[in-house]
Amino acid sequence: MGKIINSKNMSSKKVSYKFLLEIEELLNLKGNMKNVSCFCSELCTHKSQINTRGNNGVTKYFKIPLSIRLRKKQSGSLSYQKINTPSKIYYVYTLEKAQTKKEKIKS
Repeated sequence: MGKIINSKNMSSKKVSYKFLLEIEELLNLKGNMKNVSCFCSELCTHKSQINTRGNNGVTKYFKIPLSIRLRKKQSGSLSYQKINTPSKIYYVYTLEKAQTKKEKIKS
């Protein structure tokens, strides 16, 4: 995993970070240098489980805990990324937020 080695306060409420990354991590970005998000494994505090279904448990589901589940129904395209590290496997899922009626009118 990468490490932040320097940070600098910029104007307009932004902060500039300098990262130290392994070559493998940089290659995993596949040349994408815009819209890169950072996360910290210590912030993954919600416990969950994996359900298995079907013959010999070949279908697996990640359970979303009730504490973080949204009340209203979400729809949209769902995508994910699998990140392998020496000690952990991360699955990062992305679901586009649905626009409210007010947001649609403004745009």
